[in-house]
Amino acid sequence: MAQDRTDAQGSSTAARTATLADARFVPRQYEPNYAYPLLVLLHGKGGDEDQLIRAMPALSRRNYVGLGLRGPVPVMKRERLVGYSWGGDFEVPERSCFRRGPDLGEAERFRRAMFEPELDPITRLEEGLFASIRETRSKLHVHSERIFLVGCGEGAAAAYRLGLSFPDRFAGVVAINGWLPGDFRPLARFDACRDFPVLVVHGAWNARVPLSRARREVSTLRAAGLRVAFQSYPCNHRLDQDMLADVDNWLMTRCTGQPAI
Repeated sequence: MAQDRTDAQGSSTAARTATLADARFVPRQYEPNYAYPLLVLLHGKGGDEDQLIRAMPALSRRNYVGLGLRGPVPVMKRERLVGYSWGGDFEVPERSCFRRGPDLGEAERFRRAMFEPELDPITRLEEGLFASIRETRSKLHVHSERIFLVGCGEGAAAAYRLGLSFPDRFAGVVAINGWLPGDFRPLARFDACRDFPVLVVHGAWNARVPLSRARREVSTLRAAGLRVAFQSYPCNHRLDQDMLADVDNWLMTRCTGQPAI
């Protein structure tokens, strides 16, 4: 598990007990007797476990514990590692500006299949996420019913998949400049997902994922009975301060019934 940090200082290391590398954000003046909401942070394509951890002080320095996870797939650009991805299941179908890491040779694939059997990528993601949450809860005081998935870009697609697959395990999903994953039936657990809370925030000038697409997907989720709050902002695909302020307010309202101070 990565070293704990306050105000996103320092750098992370690979987790010891989880299958995903992770990093933590610890609130300023952490109170061990208070059960904090936990934000599970899923970065965009080409990012890493620290990408959204660095944004935590702008969101709130005191309200949440943050758990940043690293996607399992290396992202290469011009033969150089530039970050990580959540995998092909979560890409925007019509876009692919980066390529993945080099393919394994036949001999290496056989060796791994025989001696290092791998889980299905989605199962690996699910098990890695839940292992990291358990480890975080063993170190910090986290409210078991206030665990939110917060994803940005491709990470939002992963957050949708995880949240709508396990609506009883999470308090809600925040999708920032993201999209619903392709080839996934997001409402397969229709009854369990009914009234599941989702916040969608999207840049009006987002050229990667047009605002019109975000509006269509919000309409789809609302038609299925999910409680979806939606807001657009005069920005592109990057994080915006007004956007983060609204995320903080939505989260605190979900947790306490009162907006953030």
